[in-house]
Amino acid sequence: MKLANNHERYGAVAQLLHWVIAVLFAVQYALAWYMKSLPDGPHKIEMFNLHKSFGLVVLLLAVLRLGWRLFNPPPPFPEEMAAWEKAAAWASHVLLYLVLFVQPVSGLVMALASSFPTTVFGLFNLPDPIGTVKWLQDVMLGVHWYGSWLVLALVAVHSAAALRHHYWLRDDVLKRMLPGYR
Repeated sequence: MKLANNHERYGAVAQLLHWVIAVLFAVQYALAWYMKSLPDGPHKIEMFNLHKSFGLVVLLLAVLRLGWRLFNPPPPFPEEMAAWEKAAAWASHVLLYLVLFVQPVSGLVMALASSFPTTVFGLFNLPDPIGTVKWLQDVMLGVHWYGSWLVLALVAVHSAAALRHHYWLRDDVLKRMLPGYR
């Protein structure tokens, strides 16, 4: 498999970034639901720091993914796709890229505006250039919370569209993002 995208399919780099980010978002949701249910204490703090650490990884991967996409355009939409489908696909991808940045950035700003240090995988603490700013923390909490629901909606639409292409329209839209298919 080639590293770069071509006219028929996504390359190995785009596929790897797509699926790793998808798995990390699933991990982030599982961690968020789990950590919210925990009583206050060291384990809850550990889970919050793990969530923040994975959020930073998502942000780094989002930067890499956007950079890769800028220099490796995706395969074109199938010619038989209607104009409204192409517009909807383009809009959903733009929104997905937006939330790839909004979620980790809002989480990071929220964490930095809190009174808790941000420990990355237990290795080091991020510097705290903001200090405790309650109103900023509250605003970012709202952005992060609503953003999480937007992510779920976008992923549901994105997945449904991919499955529609695969099972109903029987084209290669889904296959070109799956490793191992030609």
